[in-house]
Amino acid sequence: MRESDDGLREKFHNLAGNGESDSDWDPVISIGTAAEKVGLSVSALRKYEAEGLLIYHRSASCRRLLSRADIKRIRIIQHIINDLGLNMEGIRRLLALLPCWRLKPCSEEEKKSCQALSNAVKPCWMIKETECARRGYDCHQCNVYRYGAYCTEAMKALLHNLGDENDSK
Repeated sequence: MRESDDGLREKFHNLAGNGESDSDWDPVISIGTAAEKVGLSVSALRKYEAEGLLIYHRSASCRRLLSRADIKRIRIIQHIINDLGLNMEGIRRLLALLPCWRLKPCSEEEKKSCQALSNAVKPCWMIKETECARRGYDCHQCNVYRYGAYCTEAMKALLHNLGDENDSK
């Protein structure tokens, strides 16, 4: 791992700094209640899942559940759509730009076989052939998924930082 990856991870966490605790990620809200809370229909929230913008927790009976942090994420998505003018495809492609392989402590060997490195259309949590997926990691626990949406407006700064690091090599 390069020394600069630690700095990039720190910058990512600073951009994403949202003060959530682990309990904010506990799945306690039904999809119907969440829809009421954010002013969307249940079908719109299902569409967010289909588009890869949101990963639902599932109960033992396969009911979709959300956490308080998921509600916050939905509001960020609504802001990006309503105030910034991006559609779901644009948001998904923007999230696909997140360099998960640098934001997580992936080894060079893991990077070589990971499909997230070359896929510019889907964020890593939508790709089944990632090293994380092969190892059985839970995307709900991954900081790239948890905090990536918080960096959408600052994506240029994050990617610019990557460019500066590559230019200095």
